[in-house]
Amino acid sequence: MTPTALRDYALVVTLSLIWGSSFLLIKIAIDEVPPVTMAAVRVVIAFVVLYLVVRLRGQSLAPPWGAGGRVRWGHYLVIGMLGNGIPFSLISWAEIEITAALAAILIGVMPVFTVVFAHGFGVERVTGPRRLAGIAAGFAGLVVLMGPAALTEMGGAALHELALIGGAASYAATAVYARRLTLRLELVPLAAGSMAASAMVMVPAALILETPWRLTPGPGAASAVAALGIVATGFASIIYFRLLASAGPTFAATVNYLIPMFGAGLGVVLLGEQVGPWEVAALVFILSGIALVGSPVSR
Repeated sequence: MTPTALRDYALVVTLSLIWGSSFLLIKIAIDEVPPVTMAAVRVVIAFVVLYLVVRLRGQSLAPPWGAGGRVRWGHYLVIGMLGNGIPFSLISWAEIEITAALAAILIGVMPVFTVVFAHGFGVERVTGPRRLAGIAAGFAGLVVLMGPAALTEMGGAALHELALIGGAASYAATAVYARRLTLRLELVPLAAGSMAASAMVMVPAALILETPWRLTPGPGAASAVAALGIVATGFASIIYFRLLASAGPTFAATVNYLIPMFGAGLGVVLLGEQVGPWEVAALVFILSGIALVGSPVSR
């Protein structure tokens, strides 16, 4: 194996561990930092990190005035909210009631949603029994996890599980929407601009909905939120772009196999959470679905 290949595998494992650990960090902070405030802080910190990288690379963000600037910042806003503001808030709110391990397993269905959305919006056609079986397997995993609760009691943990699934769907919509943009826009400025646009919405939302100036989070919660912004959002984006440039989107998509396993494992080991046979069965279904549908919108 070449040094480049070894580095790419190391990047995949590192990225999967970082993103998998985000569910643990959210669980640590959610009792003291409400979900919209947590999302707002994440995107603000990540914007600072990414903007510094943009400047170090000699790049810049397009100004928001002028026809071209308004169009580009419109894209930034859509990607920033679909890929950051909305899912960050939904996942954090979901973890008020559900474990970090369960959250990591549920988010694993994102690639299956991506294939469905890509087909629905004409980005990539879903053909053949293999990919259809993958979609069926992915959604079977959701059914196994949620069971009849989602139909019989729209409250409590079931509602929070649906919010988590909504976060996965939001990530998938981002992948489909951003696919064409990444072919003509520089990736790091695109990420920084998206964080900036998301912050313009999430900061006022947090101020209105959750009065964050009254919060007094302890060192553990504050450190967890800072790690979410610096490492799991800003630094992880840089690693992902490096991986895309080196190995391409198909190889980079392998992180989807490892995130649920790392996330669930960290919840069990560090938080003492329980993973029962139904969760294991659902994880098998979801990972099988990812394998069968392949790498969505990678071509």
